Amino acid sequence: MYILSREEMYFLDKYTIEKIGIPGKKLMEKAGKGCSEFLHDEILKPESKIAVFCGSGNNGGDGFVIARYLKNWKYHPKVFLLGNTDKMSPETFENYKSCEELQIEIVSVENTEELNNLSEFDLIVDAIFGIGLQGAVRGWRADIIDKINNSGKLVVAIDIASGVDANTGQAEVAVNADYTLTMAAFKYGHFIEKGREKSGIVRVIDIGIPNEVYKKFPPKAKLITDQNVKYPKRFPLSHKGQYGRVGIIAGSPGFSGAAIMACRAALRSGAGLITLFHPKEMSLIFETQLLEVMTYSIPELPFVRGDVSGKPETEGLDDFSKKLSSMDALLIGPGMGTTPKAKELINFVLQNWEKPAILDADALNILSENEDILKLIINKPFIFTPHIGEFARLSHKSIPEILADPLKALEEFTQRYKCCVLLKSATTIFTDGKEFIFDISGNDGLSTGGSGDVLAGIIVSFLGQKLSLRDAAISASFLMGKTAEKLAQTRKPASIIPSDIIEEIFKH
Repeated sequence: MYILSREEMYFLDKYTIEKIGIPGKKLMEKAGKGCSEFLHDEILKPESKIAVFCGSGNNGGDGFVIARYLKNWKYHPKVFLLGNTDKMSPETFENYKSCEELQIEIVSVENTEELNNLSEFDLIVDAIFGIGLQGAVRGWRADIIDKINNSGKLVVAIDIASGVDANTGQAEVAVNADYTLTMAAFKYGHFIEKGREKSGIVRVIDIGIPNEVYKKFPPKAKLITDQNVKYPKRFPLSHKGQYGRVGIIAGSPGFSGAAIMACRAALRSGAGLITLFHPKEMSLIFETQLLEVMTYSIPELPFVRGDVSGKPETEGLDDFSKKLSSMDALLIGPGMGTTPKAKELINFVLQNWEKPAILDADALNILSENEDILKLIINKPFIFTPHIGEFARLSHKSIPEILADPLKALEEFTQRYKCCVLLKSATTIFTDGKEFIFDISGNDGLSTGGSGDVLAGIIVSFLGQKLSLRDAAISASFLMGKTAEKLAQTRKPASIIPSDIIEEIFKH
């Protein structure tokens, strides 16, 4: 399912009109009709009264079409116009005049005092600004949005909740929609920052843009769903070696749980052989807790020391390097700490590792403070899995800077280091600098320490089972989110813990 930027939507709309030959009037008609059919089929009761708030742009034009259809279907729409007819496009003005001809009441509003009490209406339709809005809503228009939000009525936004930036999801003052009926495809702003909570349930309305247009100009972003998720393939006559040799470098005194959860998640998600590389002093803990996982004590650091003759001493190093090189995929970071020894370990591994790898948790914290080590990942098949705070440290941007335009921040970072990033949040975003994939699965049950370790374990398992970085990361995120949703059917999300997720993975 595609997700469009504001600019992509404008381009596709213009191309459809100018090159395909479908008039803008016809696109607007189909948009308004599709929205009206949703309201008729899913929400409205006979004789319902609907307040339709329209601006003077094409979003308002959609609102006028909706009012027309609802009037013809024996509902009782009333239009509140927040704009000027002089600024309307020909299509919008024509539909405005059609509403007049149908004797739909139209009230021009320039302040809240002119707005009647909204208690008489059963539904409010928001067709004020649409995706063209950039910047905050101010003055009396902001007051009207507040009045809509405080009405206690069901609110349906057309295309995007008025006040939400379609590209960034930023919203100082915006309509709180219960539903958003968006044209042609989802928009970025439906799923990121404030836009996620302002949009409510989002439904896509087909406005007639041919599939050939999307194929010719593929959008940069997609939404992962049950229909396009890719999980590793399994074979009845297979053996463990076919499902990957996975290495996990994790754990430190006081943080054994992170390593254990990552390993168990990798097991439950299908990895064939797992080796945990850990500090020597933690051998007993891991050998007793991880019965199905091989353990390997990392040699004492520093790895290379000079003896009395000045000749490098490499006892244990050759064996460690050989063991490491036998892995198909590597996870580095959960609970490993940020000590000088941990820094040296990461430096050594990144200098000698060229296969797929995930950098998570403490590995990210070390890299954020050591640019010389961070540069070692350039052009390697590596993926970072930070939350917002970790990504802020990695990219040397403030959290508000990132939230103001997360896609831009991600694009800049991935292009600089030629890597992939899975940015974890309520809406998780994967990018390789060329495309974006959004994951909106999950619930607040994942807002618990240890969830990131579980996710990292699933990703490395999928990498070991030969999924690409892209598919391993976003499919693991989706699997974890869907697992949390399934658990929420039998227990409150607040009680879900990472161990529950592990035990529920791939369970029917």
